Amino acid sequence: MRARKTFLVFCFAALLLAVTAVASELALRISGHISTASIHAISDTDFVRVPGMFEPSQSVEETPHPKLHYHATINSLGYRGPEVERIRPPHVVRILCLGDSGTFGQFVNDDETLSANLERMLRQEGHFVEVINGGVPGTTIVDQVEILQRSLSLAPDIVILTFSENDIADLEAEPSQFAALAENRRVKGQTGLKTVYELVRDTALFNYLLKVRATWKTYSAPQGSTAEVRASHEGSDTRHERLWTTYSHHLDAMRQTLSSRNIRMIFNGYPTHQRIGADTFTDDRSRVQLSRAEALARNMGIPTVSLLPSFRETGLAKEELYHLPYDGHANKMGYLVQAQALLPIVRESIQAVRNSAPAPRS
Repeated sequence: MRARKTFLVFCFAALLLAVTAVASELALRISGHISTASIHAISDTDFVRVPGMFEPSQSVEETPHPKLHYHATINSLGYRGPEVERIRPPHVVRILCLGDSGTFGQFVNDDETLSANLERMLRQEGHFVEVINGGVPGTTIVDQVEILQRSLSLAPDIVILTFSENDIADLEAEPSQFAALAENRRVKGQTGLKTVYELVRDTALFNYLLKVRATWKTYSAPQGSTAEVRASHEGSDTRHERLWTTYSHHLDAMRQTLSSRNIRMIFNGYPTHQRIGADTFTDDRSRVQLSRAEALARNMGIPTVSLLPSFRETGLAKEELYHLPYDGHANKMGYLVQAQALLPIVRESIQAVRNSAPAPRS
């Protein structure tokens, strides 16, 4: 009798859990605030087969917010955007864009990203180019050096690295995004877990739990005592300078890697919306970090574009350049302005590539 009662309790609990899960899934879908589909990171099997960081051949309509719907396509090589051949076609100048979610094009459609705008503008001018979107959300320059190494097999002629203003602070994250994605590949590749993951990964409930987990990690760090907080502030300058040293080291490593292969590099300084209109920075370190990054790149001899003057010259409000008030990423107008600002220096780089190309044999 006791065993039967235990069994019935277990069945009731399982049924209650199932009903709760279904009800939660429906509620989240109706709310429109959580995607029921998302771009998936690459698996271990594909990681050794293709150079990109995303599961190949995806086409997803993401709906993370009722006001932020967008379509994203991943090609067969694991990059966002249209198909490209692994071997660069003759007479084509290949441009690789590296960066985080701002390069990937979070919350804009495939044809509205920085890479798509650049390619369209350059082709309209008669240039034979391919612009590959190598952006991966959540990455820093530490990860982007790794992504570059994987992408060198595509033989890019020009690499555009975009500096986003969260790049320095994000260097404190442990593990790095590249390492975290490696762990993700390991876990979801385990027997049993792979099947479960593939069943739940495109549900609103699963994506909601991922969002909750990320928020919890951000805000659950202990605040410490008054003395600990004071000591933390006293050491913050040292930690901040250490992060800049890390950034400088990896930027120079990227520069040297590209220079050794005669690949041209462009540094793209992307401003936060806090620089448009009234200055809303609360500390001087944040206020100068964009100009500091641009100066660092210039001192290394890297051709550098500062987007801030171009953004300001439009006369547009920050709400017209970014997804405000819903999100701080650039909207389609912001990406269009970026591409236009980059055009002159990209044209020069294309011409330099053409001039350095060996003459065809007679």
